[in-house]
Amino acid sequence: MNSRMSLFGAALILSSLASAQQMAQQMTQQVSTSAADAQKDPVLKAMLAELDRSKQQLQLPGFEKPYFIEYRIDEIGEYKADASYGAFVGEQAFGRRIVRVTVRSGDYKLDSSGERGQGSLQIATTDNDPLALQYALWSATDTAYKAALNNYTAKQAALKSVQTPPQADDFSQEKAVVSIAPLAKSELDQNAWKQRIIEATGLYRNDSGAKDFAQEIETSEGSVQSRTRTEYLVNSEGAIVRKSMVEYRAEVTAQTQAADGMRLERSYGVTGLTPADLGTAERFRNGVIRILTGLHELRSAPVIGDEYHGPVLFAGNASARTFDDLFAHAVAARRPQLGSTARTVGPFASSYKTRVLPDFIKVVDDPGITEFKGKPVLGAYTIDDEGVPAQSVTLVDGGKLTNYLVGREPIRDFPNSNGHARAATAQPASPQIGVLQVEASETIPDDELMKKLVAMGKDQGLDSVYFVETISGASRPRTLYRIKVADGSRELVRGAELEDVNLRLLRSGILAAGSEPYVFNSFGEIPRTVIAPPLLFDDVTVKRAEQRNDKLPYYPPPD
Repeated sequence: MNSRMSLFGAALILSSLASAQQMAQQMTQQVSTSAADAQKDPVLKAMLAELDRSKQQLQLPGFEKPYFIEYRIDEIGEYKADASYGAFVGEQAFGRRIVRVTVRSGDYKLDSSGERGQGSLQIATTDNDPLALQYALWSATDTAYKAALNNYTAKQAALKSVQTPPQADDFSQEKAVVSIAPLAKSELDQNAWKQRIIEATGLYRNDSGAKDFAQEIETSEGSVQSRTRTEYLVNSEGAIVRKSMVEYRAEVTAQTQAADGMRLERSYGVTGLTPADLGTAERFRNGVIRILTGLHELRSAPVIGDEYHGPVLFAGNASARTFDDLFAHAVAARRPQLGSTARTVGPFASSYKTRVLPDFIKVVDDPGITEFKGKPVLGAYTIDDEGVPAQSVTLVDGGKLTNYLVGREPIRDFPNSNGHARAATAQPASPQIGVLQVEASETIPDDELMKKLVAMGKDQGLDSVYFVETISGASRPRTLYRIKVADGSRELVRGAELEDVNLRLLRSGILAAGSEPYVFNSFGEIPRTVIAPPLLFDDVTVKRAEQRNDKLPYYPPPD
């Protein structure tokens, strides 16, 4: 496999620019539901031809034919340009196609699937040669079938040694879908964006408002990326799916050290589904200047002092990232080990129909949302990576867990997929969020929520309270303010971490929600979105982070 994956960097020339009119026409093209249209696509045509051969001929003497075969080809095209210190570093464009074949022996109730998986990978050609594509599929199918037979035999033997029978079928039966979407292509103006990131990474020394503290900056790096993914999927049940999307990201990161040696970092990034979503050059420039100014202010900010216990307000950005870090994986249905009586695996394994959030909170995952208040939503999709239409799923209602995100491997009480199986390139599909919305039945205007935070501090006899504006993960604030309860003034502080920010805090510690939700988009292999309002927590520990402070540079940077 490793030798084959060395072809990962096979060259791909990304598509040339299209006009805005062409782009609009592409977006309005209809998805085909006709199986006949699959024959017009050389990749789908080759996949269906080889699938038909496998259905007819794939059987070792003395063994059953597989009851399910799935072919998936992931085609990835990426472009990335890098800059640093106001100069161009380089650019790269590459593409690849990877075949993933899944073969299941047995039947829907009990089959060969298990912890070791049932997939086989193979590099595929990118020039649409039908015979070459079929060879790649044939080779991966042979490997997957032999592995499935071995796994099925081992699984039958393992079942004889456990007391508790399986709690659900191994695979759900779903209606076969035909959905052939238009092919997407990158519309990024590469030359314009290269110049934009070159200029942005040099703002620390060229902008009139930033060059006064230019010598504080130790690192200034930026990049722009476009990522095109087209997925082809067919299976022996009759599903035929082609879906295609492009996502874009541009980012600048700056680093410095405080006088005590503490390393500090700020970044400005924009993501979207079209180049227009990344905004104008002026907007990007202003965003970078803000993080440079913020980094300068953070450098001179005091380090947090004594450990604090009390109310803390999370801005929408921090709330969304916290739900992404803590909650998103907890609601994914994952089949437990053989012999287990558990419904699923993870922190919510036994939480079905019990309270996991305050009673005024509702959580819905709806992949059908394509934008929110004019902002792009990266996690949207219509068909999941097992060929099942995406459904809107109410996960929490009135604070109680009412559902899980389920793929085609069922769990107890949830016999069918709700269209949430998603896969990274060449990886098996598993339940994942798409567009997770945290909603509150009772909200408070954001400025009133801040006043409530200060009032709580006064009631508890505190000198100050804390406001988390941005966060990394669920425990490390990136932008943290200490707010004096006497007059409401705020002071930027650094070097803090939050303790015990966990699912228990989400269940019992949220007192109120703000009225302006924040859209957090995650760019990458499995794009996802979390939309959440500001949240006021009753009791969070804020303390000094344990981290090493490095020595400062021995002499100043060049000027």
